[in-house]
Amino acid sequence: MSNRSVYPGPAALEMKDITRRWPGGEPVFSNLYLSIPRGSICCLLGPSGCGKSTLLRCAASLDTMETGETLVSGEAVSTPSPERQLILQDDRQLFPWLNISENILFPVRRSTAGSAEGLLEMVGLADSGSLYPSQLSGGMKQRAVLARSLAAEPEILLLDEPFGALDSEIRKRLHRVLLDIHRKRKLTILLVTHDVNEALILADTIIYMDSSGKLSQPEVNPLGDERNMENPQFFQATMKMRKRYGLLIG
Repeated sequence: MSNRSVYPGPAALEMKDITRRWPGGEPVFSNLYLSIPRGSICCLLGPSGCGKSTLLRCAASLDTMETGETLVSGEAVSTPSPERQLILQDDRQLFPWLNISENILFPVRRSTAGSAEGLLEMVGLADSGSLYPSQLSGGMKQRAVLARSLAAEPEILLLDEPFGALDSEIRKRLHRVLLDIHRKRKLTILLVTHDVNEALILADTIIYMDSSGKLSQPEVNPLGDERNMENPQFFQATMKMRKRYGLLIG
């Protein structure tokens, strides 16, 4: 493990020499370097409490860094911006007094029904625009949050275990939705998870963050384009990854 995880090729997102400390002064991570190539899906895998979510908030410019800088397409950024959209596990991200179409269009202040309809269809909620958040299941709420993020036409999605609280069948459906959106929009996605299976299903490349906040070198998904549990190599790939990083999780 080191504090550098570097991909070849042009990066959509770079984090250079990032240091973030806990309130007591202990570092969450120190002098960390991370680069994510444009149009890829990268999973940041690691145990709970290692600093994955903190790193994601730093990438979104929602957390204070003691040192370092975040760059989007080579340009330094220090405040939140529409091209980076952060989605959390928490399903309370929708405004309860707005219907789903209104929620989706709220960040961009648009009122045309057609704009919402296309996004709703993209996430599989074509008939749900007039409903309110209290009328939706957890999986439907996460789809609506995803649609709202897409309304801002982002370049980068930052996903903090957005499917972690959902049951396995709904999670599988949302995996398919996310992969379909990635294919259509050519987005760059950084996904935080502690689930090895999820990383192998979604990621082009996988980075492991250990309990001290150090990063592995990026590992190309060994399953290639056949990223599903029906692949005969899936179980073997899962076991190899667990063994390599000493994982007892996911």
